[in-house]
Amino acid sequence: MGHEQNQGAALLQMLPLLWLLPHSWAVPEAPTPVWRDDLQNHTFLHTVYCQDGSPSMGLSEAYDEDQLFFFDFSQNTRVPRLPEFADWAQEQGDAPAILFDKAFSEMMIQQIGPQLDGKIPVSR
Repeated sequence: MGHEQNQGAALLQMLPLLWLLPHSWAVPEAPTPVWRDDLQNHTFLHTVYCQDGSPSMGLSEAYDEDQLFFFDFSQNTRVPRLPEFADWAQEQGDAPAILFDKAFSEMMIQQIGPQLDGKIPVSR
């Protein structure tokens, strides 16, 4: 079996987990920017990452590429980049979604990561 076939076979093993992805999205997909009457749509990015290293988890929230908050997983709180965002940082409405993302990412690394080691490309 060639290298590309090995990669495909490894990715096929992950297909049963795709049903979990919609549950991990804290915000809907941003629409394509459209100009109307000199107004432009803006982009809010809620980015979660996990890795087998340090830091193991990360979450960043940005508006039009300017970071607003990062999430401190040790305290389960948002940390504002600027003092003006402190009141917004206290909002905990999406805390269950963030905790789901964390648990899902950890499960992927612990249970699926070893099965895919050496089968798919890894950035180091």
